[in-house]
Amino acid sequence: MKVIFLIVFLAGLLFVSAQKKQKEVRDYLPTENMDVKKDANKPFNAPDRKNISLLYVKDANKILYGNPCAITETHQMGFEYIVEPKNGFESKTRKGKFLNNLGVKTKLVITRSPFWKLILKNRIKKCRQQTGDFVG
Repeated sequence: MKVIFLIVFLAGLLFVSAQKKQKEVRDYLPTENMDVKKDANKPFNAPDRKNISLLYVKDANKILYGNPCAITETHQMGFEYIVEPKNGFESKTRKGKFLNNLGVKTKLVITRSPFWKLILKNRIKKCRQQTGDFVG
């Protein structure tokens, strides 16, 4: 009888603790809203933020890493390239990189287009021409 009471009591504690909302960092910070009529510290006045996914690559060939125009284009698509060598210090495992990239690319095919890579390639080509990184 005592064991059943103890199990029910612990289950109740777990249920109550799961119901409490944990505060996040953005709950403590102002919302960056500059409108005078709105209170800046209300969460519903917060500007929309885009979640940027990470796409791991082993070298920075053809991605124009560090070029602000190319970074803006990839952010508009919803991701960012992360250069991580094959055997880098504290790098993700090969399986982890593959699964992450598979998820991000699937998301891009669904949200953007099956031709997202060609579209991005053309945009990066324009960025290269505008910034002078294009040779030939």
